[in-house]
Amino acid sequence: MNVMTAGQQMFVIFLLMMAGFLCQRRGLIDSSGSACLSRLVVNVFNPAMIFSSVLGNAAVRTEDSLPMLFAVSAGIFIFLIATAGLLSRFVKAAEPEKKIQHLMYVFGNVGFVGIPVIKALLGSEKLIYVAVFILEYNLLLYSYGTFLLQKKENSRLSLKNLFSRKTLTALKPCVNMGTLACAATFIVFLSGFQIPGPLSDSLMHLANATTPVSLLVIGVTLGMEKHITALFTSRSRYIFCFWKLFAIPLIGAFLLKLLPVSETLCQTYLILMAMPVGNINLMLVQQNGMDGNECARTIILSTLLSVISIPLVVLVYTAFL
Repeated sequence: MNVMTAGQQMFVIFLLMMAGFLCQRRGLIDSSGSACLSRLVVNVFNPAMIFSSVLGNAAVRTEDSLPMLFAVSAGIFIFLIATAGLLSRFVKAAEPEKKIQHLMYVFGNVGFVGIPVIKALLGSEKLIYVAVFILEYNLLLYSYGTFLLQKKENSRLSLKNLFSRKTLTALKPCVNMGTLACAATFIVFLSGFQIPGPLSDSLMHLANATTPVSLLVIGVTLGMEKHITALFTSRSRYIFCFWKLFAIPLIGAFLLKLLPVSETLCQTYLILMAMPVGNINLMLVQQNGMDGNECARTIILSTLLSVISIPLVVLVYTAFL
């Protein structure tokens, strides 16, 4: 794995965020423009990226069976959700902030950061592992993630009220462009159906807009900060990044090593778990009318720290696991 290539990829991401920062400071994008771009990312660009992420990957052979990939990916998300729930109990903050932090623990930047990093470090033939992971990621993001941000405080989703009118009403937002794109992607991925060239090219163009637009939004949010130094002065933010970028990926990799899976799977999912906080979290937070300042700061800090943490995680994994 080429550590220098990973560092270069992270630097590109940093430059795109700085472009958004400068756009805001120059008055080219204001808060209403940022909100509009967020809606486009959530409802247009990211769903297009979901669908296009597996085009052409259905025939790729893997060292692990397809059911194994889906099962292990599901297990990783169960592990992340359980860990996030445990760690959020120790956060001294209001309920909305706890929900946002829970969301950030679970949903890393596995799409437009994970894909190029995996491709650079492990090779393009490993992207089938990422494709399966992204399918489950986005299905959870637009269902569990949306429900997590919208449910009322102290509400519980139990077997008793699973099909109640109140619960079904709360879950209505989960039927959106994201989940529809996931459903369509599953059908194409499993059936091997070939998408016509013009449609495939159009989806790729929309998908390619996800990275710059979402990073511009984060940069704009940073530009709205009156005190930039506040980004680097929060002790709790560094603690979060330690767990998100270092401890949780290594614990997850240790558990993966106990399973009868290939080394390729372990390495790929180790890197995916070590990704910084996903930009899409900020889009969902803003779309739900919640304060996204702390989320944006954590995304930026975790992205900056990941330039160091990803090579360090790989080093520890290679030496001890």
